[in-house]
Amino acid sequence: MPHATVLSLSLLPPVSRVSSMGLSAKKIAGGCEGTCLIGLLISATLIYALNLKFYHSISKIHGNMQNLSDIIQQTLSQTLSQRVIWKELIHDRNSNNTLEHNMNPNITLDHDRNSKNTLGSCSWPPKYLHGREKLNRTVFDLEDLNQVFTFMKDGHYKPTNCTPKQSVAIIVPYRDREPQMKIFLNNVIPRIYRQQLEFGIYIVEQTSGVPFNRGMLSNIGFKEAMLDMKYDCIVIHDLDILPEDDRNFYTCDVNPIHMAVKVEQFKYNLPYEGFAGGVTTFSKLQYEKINGFSNQYFGWGGEDDDLFTRMKKNNYSLIRPFEEFGHCGSVKHQQANKKNDRLKILKYAHKIWQKDGLNNLQYNLLIKRLKPLYVWIYVNIDMVNVRKSLDLKLNK
Repeated sequence: MPHATVLSLSLLPPVSRVSSMGLSAKKIAGGCEGTCLIGLLISATLIYALNLKFYHSISKIHGNMQNLSDIIQQTLSQTLSQRVIWKELIHDRNSNNTLEHNMNPNITLDHDRNSKNTLGSCSWPPKYLHGREKLNRTVFDLEDLNQVFTFMKDGHYKPTNCTPKQSVAIIVPYRDREPQMKIFLNNVIPRIYRQQLEFGIYIVEQTSGVPFNRGMLSNIGFKEAMLDMKYDCIVIHDLDILPEDDRNFYTCDVNPIHMAVKVEQFKYNLPYEGFAGGVTTFSKLQYEKINGFSNQYFGWGGEDDDLFTRMKKNNYSLIRPFEEFGHCGSVKHQQANKKNDRLKILKYAHKIWQKDGLNNLQYNLLIKRLKPLYVWIYVNIDMVNVRKSLDLKLNK
């Protein structure tokens, strides 16, 4: 770059250089006839013009080179910035792995998770967010995902270099959708990891035999998660509606938060104002106060509208503070049968919420197993006993 600058200056035809050239021409012209003089003048003019054109060319090249230099410098700066970010993330992962390998096996996991943390608070909002990114719908093997998300242990993660803003239990009602579950893990884990929250993932699976009960599985997930540790926040999360933007935070506030504001299957629009499905967060107190979900909704739909009624009955507003970033992608699956008695049960929603939910929850826990990326809870639900717990007179 300096050479180009020197070159362009040396070819510049300033006044002093023109005068010098003119003096040389006069000396030469003294021994020439008119034709010779005219030839010398033409030659001098051509030399001057060529110098001037060459100067402009070089100046243009120099300007382009300067722009190129700026681009290279900017790119280098961005690359170094990204390297710093990744170094910190890798350091965090490695530090976490080292901590986990060195844990005393005689200390229970709950004790370790609930121990007092003397680290400084994690930055809020977090530093290394990516913003909106389309979902990765590739179905990876769980073994591959385990190798990628090595910071997870027993379905749980806690930042090792700072104290997280909140601890969050993500409850996922589940049955017969393994490919969707793998897509869920591959998209949700890195997004919430970048939010620097402590979190546990609970896949609550219902046995076959009776229609799927999303509300009741959510209640079971809440009960089992709170047995593990005192989470600040609970997130009821569908398997097929996944946030695309990590600025859509998995946190709780003074009112329940609706995260699934702009869902792909609804053309990235809110289907109706009272829509509470997809992804919704509650504090522990909020979920207990509304008595969780109703246990009565077997089959597709109804439980979210019932849930909205419970919130209103307890003077809660369903808020959407991250609406601008609330884009959620949809993961396709076989559509459920929508024929059931949900509309009949909804008629009783405002009457039965206090006696139907967490406080009359009955289920048979078959398996609770800690896996690398999630806690697997496998339960059996007796539909007859659940329906007997309330006399709804659904045949009317």
